[in-house]
Amino acid sequence: MNLILLTKSTTPIIGWIASLFGYVMEFIYNITNAVFGIENIGLAIIVFTILINVAMIPLLLKQQKSMKINNLIQPEIRAIQNKYKGKNDQRSQIRMQAETQAVYDKYGASMTGGCLTSLISLPIMLGIYRIVLNMPAYIGSFKVYFTNVTSMIQQQPDYVAKLADLASANAISGDLTQTNILVDLLFKFDGSEWGQLAEIFPSIAGVISENAQRISDVLMFGPINLMEAPGFRLSWALLIPILAGLTQWLSTKLMNTATRRKSASGKEEDPMAASMNTMNIMFPLMSVFFCFTFPCYIGIYWVANSASRIPIQLLVNKRVEKENVDDIIRQNIEKKNKKRAKKGLPPLSEKTVEKNIEDLERKLQVQGSSSSSATSRYATSSLRAKADAGKQVNNTEYYNSRAARPGSMAAKANMVKDYNEKNKK
Repeated sequence: MNLILLTKSTTPIIGWIASLFGYVMEFIYNITNAVFGIENIGLAIIVFTILINVAMIPLLLKQQKSMKINNLIQPEIRAIQNKYKGKNDQRSQIRMQAETQAVYDKYGASMTGGCLTSLISLPIMLGIYRIVLNMPAYIGSFKVYFTNVTSMIQQQPDYVAKLADLASANAISGDLTQTNILVDLLFKFDGSEWGQLAEIFPSIAGVISENAQRISDVLMFGPINLMEAPGFRLSWALLIPILAGLTQWLSTKLMNTATRRKSASGKEEDPMAASMNTMNIMFPLMSVFFCFTFPCYIGIYWVANSASRIPIQLLVNKRVEKENVDDIIRQNIEKKNKKRAKKGLPPLSEKTVEKNIEDLERKLQVQGSSSSSATSRYATSSLRAKADAGKQVNNTEYYNSRAARPGSMAAKANMVKDYNEKNKK
């Protein structure tokens, strides 16, 4: 079977998105042709990609806000994990889960918030990528040059057998009596293969040559033939993999810069930072490699996507930096409480967290002592009080202090300290 079919995708969601965006792509192609007299696939891809990235700014802004809040959450989550490190009993695991959820509730965040944004953007990006791979299927004014040829070929005697070798060489194994499969085949042709096609069907050589020239003109982006892979030979096409790597590296770097947190020593606080830095290097290198081996029209899309994200990312970064983190937290909590109200649930509070713990323990028939309940209350009450005030708290120190033995002098001192701080307000 062929790896890439250039007929429309029928995959649910991705296929629907591709069809919708296909109309936009065709509109851009027709407008640039009608207004500017430029009939060019490369230009259409660039304009289309820029417009899609601009339309996705609200999603990118939401993602950056989520990452900013996540940087505040992670130290507190690590503190809870350290608190329960080595405690594998059921009761400890339940309380660790509840206290972890309490931290997310304090910031109005969700454990899957960042992932959800990525999951939403993934089918959009796959739909766009599908269009780039299947341009004749989605751009009718471009496809017509192929159907002009296929309609003539289908009138020739024994044309399927005559095209067998060309189909095999281009990994096309579908039914060549179908127009779309023939278009799949022709779209993969290079200059020499169009010549072979004219030799196979000399009676329609004129039609083949005329349309092949029109297709070639549409697929030329300056001195670069978008249907050819740059390879490792010296040519203008080498600019594509180089630009793909540089723009993706810069775009990714800007995305992470907005949310990166460092300690006083200048080192990354997040232990995942090293892994992220490695991926930030690996992905651009992978882009460079793929753009050397894939047709240039795919590389043009990658370059346009990363390059257009750079100014957008700079604007988003400035916007996120100006926003007060307390305001973001307050907005998150309000949204979360509205969702809870629609479900008939009470607003998030210390009692909500305690009830969740009790319900979990009741289901698993785990009995908690009164001293453990007191510890849990103090582990969540300060979190909730400060969340309601919309204030930022460093709970790494907080949770470490709550690790004191229940009933000890340290625990009582913490109780007095919380009482005094509360009454000062």
